[in-house]
Amino acid sequence: MKLFLLEEKLIEEANMGNLEEALDTYYQMFKLISKNSSDKISSIRFVKNYLISLNQSLYKNFCKNISCKYSMYKIRNDFIERIEENNCINHLYNLGREIISYYSNTTIERCICTENPIVKEALNYIHKYINEDLSLEKVAHEIHVSKNHLSTLFARCTGYNFSSYVNNAKIEKSKALLKNTNNSILNIAIECGFNSQSYFCSTFKKITGITPTDYRMKSLKEESK
Repeated sequence: MKLFLLEEKLIEEANMGNLEEALDTYYQMFKLISKNSSDKISSIRFVKNYLISLNQSLYKNFCKNISCKYSMYKIRNDFIERIEENNCINHLYNLGREIISYYSNTTIERCICTENPIVKEALNYIHKYINEDLSLEKVAHEIHVSKNHLSTLFARCTGYNFSSYVNNAKIEKSKALLKNTNNSILNIAIECGFNSQSYFCSTFKKITGITPTDYRMKSLKEESK
């Protein structure tokens, strides 16, 4: 019963794009499922089965309002293959985190599936040049539309205003760099297209609730568990 409630909470948090809360819930879930059996082989099989089930639940949840599901279908199946290939409990734990992060991030990025050609072109440009200082004016100029027209279409098709979407996308990139590299906070800020370290840090904390340094420390502690 407790595991069921935790899974419901995880999906709810992921559905709102609350990645940190979803991962905290996953940590609690994993402690429960990894202790399912005293036999190592049986325990790993149970963890694999549960991650496959969780992957499917998240996939179905995030496909509800998405018209172009094929790319997510392939990613879902890729996750299943990677789960089956792994026999290390720590690797399976980290793979579960990756699965949750992917589906949680689609809350922000699911709007890439829009059929509007102008918004689609804008989104493609944003993600291609995410390391630059992107503004509504610049993107509108590059795709040859007025900034007012792009602003209206962008909000209508994605549910986000332009600056919020760009900042969220930049912060998601910075999280990966904070977690997987030893780059300085300044270098990460520059690599993600922020014009100053202080602006990067304030934006990061506004979106995630913690500072980039705290996020990095938290990630290191979770990996060492």
